[in-house]
Amino acid sequence: MVDNAFNNPAYWRDRAATTRAKAELSRYQNSRANLLKIAEEYDRLAHYAEQQSLHAPTVSLSGEL
Repeated sequence: MVDNAFNNPAYWRDRAATTRAKAELSRYQNSRANLLKIAEEYDRLAHYAEQQSLHAPTVSLSGEL
């Protein structure tokens, strides 16, 4: 498995938390609602990345699966 931000659940959870914080600061209800939807999508991506890491094959030092 390639280790990068897109496969890292913590990356997506951090994005979700940051987006929720921005939503709290928004004075416009529509903007707030949109930001919260985006945060939910980041949570879904975190869940997906977590599932991918659980099911990804591991490679030993000899190169065998």
